[in-house]
Amino acid sequence: MRGIPSSVLTLFFAFVFLVELISYLGFRQLIYQATKKIQWYLSVLYFLISLFTVGMLIYSFSNPESIRQSRDYTFFNFVIVVSFLNLAPKSFFALMTILSYFMRWITGIRVQIITLVGSFLIGLGIFLVFSYGIFIGRYQVIINRQDLYFDNLPAQLDSFKIVQLSDIHLGSFKNDPDVLKKTIKKIETIQPDLLLFTGDIVNNFGEEMKGFEPYLKQLSARYGKYTIQGNHDYGDYYEWPDSISKRKNLEKIESGLTQAGFKLLLNQWDRIVVKDTSIALIGVENWGHKPFPQYANLNVAMKGVPANSFKILMSHDPAHWEAIVLPQTDIPLTLSGHTHGGQFGLKIAGIEFSPMYFVQKYWGGLYKSDNQYLYVNRGLGTIGFSGRIEMNPEITLLTLFRTKTH
Repeated sequence: MRGIPSSVLTLFFAFVFLVELISYLGFRQLIYQATKKIQWYLSVLYFLISLFTVGMLIYSFSNPESIRQSRDYTFFNFVIVVSFLNLAPKSFFALMTILSYFMRWITGIRVQIITLVGSFLIGLGIFLVFSYGIFIGRYQVIINRQDLYFDNLPAQLDSFKIVQLSDIHLGSFKNDPDVLKKTIKKIETIQPDLLLFTGDIVNNFGEEMKGFEPYLKQLSARYGKYTIQGNHDYGDYYEWPDSISKRKNLEKIESGLTQAGFKLLLNQWDRIVVKDTSIALIGVENWGHKPFPQYANLNVAMKGVPANSFKILMSHDPAHWEAIVLPQTDIPLTLSGHTHGGQFGLKIAGIEFSPMYFVQKYWGGLYKSDNQYLYVNRGLGTIGFSGRIEMNPEITLLTLFRTKTH
């Protein structure tokens, strides 16, 4: 792809070649007792799958602009999905194949075969897990509930319910409203006081919203619904013919959100009156560690916010919280998205972990520093890999309480 050094591409394809070669050697060792005819058929099948996958990768990296500039994500998503389904299990099997040859040298061929059989079955399990994430997991919308306690919360806001959504990425749904339908039904059962969307309504283009407008309008809350922009909403990942085209695309996205009933906060705040008190809801444009754009201006957004008001901040990228929000403000609650939780995670004994942690420290869920909270929503849609593995599409329900009573 454009911008990837040739040395990195060389290493990547060298890795792919080694994985294919070593896993084939292990596969051949597994089927060595089969008849010559069966060995031939299975070997041909193996090579056809490998050639198809590698061929798509070579085509993709040889034609980066045709993919980058495409407004249809079908082929790109297909390449990513097929590559994961082929290379993820084979990478594990290749590693175990290398280990099996050492074991054969030490203990004999019987142990090697047992190791290879077990590794092949685990590899098959990896394939099935990824398949589940692609065809089922990405549609399994869940509600994550969090009770938050604040000493300075006005009594009138006790038990105030906020629903947070993030990273819908309508371009990832291919005109299929299933996830949005499920989301609407679940939110209707919650009957939230406030609905907040923390950015990335599309992958790149305003036209991705076409057909989804009726569903976005159905999202509702007692005191209204608000939104900010995420990094993908600006169209920064597409090479526009001119700045006017890019600006029109952004305006189309903004117009689509406002017509769906969202109030857009662009480095500004709004007073939400609840009974005889209020919330200062602050929304900033995207801020992220480079290369992500930094359009946010928190000082401008907070201009005029009463000092003693209860503040809630919407900021798409959670990196903003640690870098700016914590050292410069006393905002008690910040809501972010952006990470998708890596779209992959592990849950062991109630503990959740995502490899996304090594990229983004605050990758998902609730974080606290002194008296300030950050919640990172894992998103509804996908980007790149069209699947979710132990990282379901998320509706967040945050219930605010004045003091902890239990």
